[in-house]
Amino acid sequence: MSRKSKKEVEAIVSGMGVFMAFISNLVELVKKFGGTMENIYRLATPDGNETLEAIARIIAGGVKNVKNEFLKLISGNETLVIDNCDGSEGLANASDLFAWIDSDFRNYGADQKGQATGETSVRVHEMTRNATFSQMFVSLNADMEKICLTPHQIKKFVKKYRNWLRIDGYATFFLFKLNNQFFVAGVSFDSDGKLRVYVDRFERDNVWRAEDRRRVVVPQLDVAQ
Repeated sequence: MSRKSKKEVEAIVSGMGVFMAFISNLVELVKKFGGTMENIYRLATPDGNETLEAIARIIAGGVKNVKNEFLKLISGNETLVIDNCDGSEGLANASDLFAWIDSDFRNYGADQKGQATGETSVRVHEMTRNATFSQMFVSLNADMEKICLTPHQIKKFVKKYRNWLRIDGYATFFLFKLNNQFFVAGVSFDSDGKLRVYVDRFERDNVWRAEDRRRVVVPQLDVAQ
């Protein structure tokens, strides 16, 4: 095996420096968006290949040309608009709407109300393939802040568009952000037809089954469907 030239060695060292800088920045961004080192480690396992593929497509700028593998749009051209919200209402104390409210809203610090917002058009998607929260939401837009709703907006959607919520005890998911952390609110009906709301941390790695056809509601954006 021939010795590498000085220039080849320098190129390799330089390339490794760029790669390590990329990894370092990636770790910091994961932490910024509420993730943990466990999320990074998981990408190195065989089970993490699907997430790596989704990230690769986003980085390559080809996400708009790739059919969404986890969700399908079911609201079509239907006009679904959440009215102006002054930010005065949240989910943790919405007993006027929900018969049961998860105590983890307070435990996780996800019980604040959020900021005021203007009219917001939204779309409803339904799962077509097993997925984690990360796979679902990142498949819609890599910039998750763009697909967040506020707690007040979520409450207004549930009131106004109850018929768009998933039935049979399965949840409809909403992404929101408070205190620089991402959370997912799940709204479902109990056996008596009363509404329930619970909260999960976005980084939860549970894989949700496609056969249960859970739904996802996000602001309307120009993204691949």
